[in-house]
Amino acid sequence: MPYVLIEHDVAVWETFKTVYLDDLERRRRAGSKGGRVYRTANEPNKIVVLLEWDSAEKAHEFAASLELNEAMQWSTSNVGTPLVSVIEPALDSEA
Repeated sequence: MPYVLIEHDVAVWETFKTVYLDDLERRRRAGSKGGRVYRTANEPNKIVVLLEWDSAEKAHEFAASLELNEAMQWSTSNVGTPLVSVIEPALDSEA
């Protein structure tokens, strides 16, 4: 399965959370299978979003979409430049 990986800083966690949750249905219609948001332990406004997609093509479309760009601007209050990548599993290990 392909994933979209987004790394960025947010000014206000609650603002990000609202934008992320409000965008859930649109992501689902675009082919997202769900996702998870991580926050760094020492800097909770540094976040990583990992979204699973049903196809690499749809993941790339989402990563390049105007809607994602706008959502990131709304949720970050212009803190830094988000990094967006489409990734696929390459290696598994047990530890």
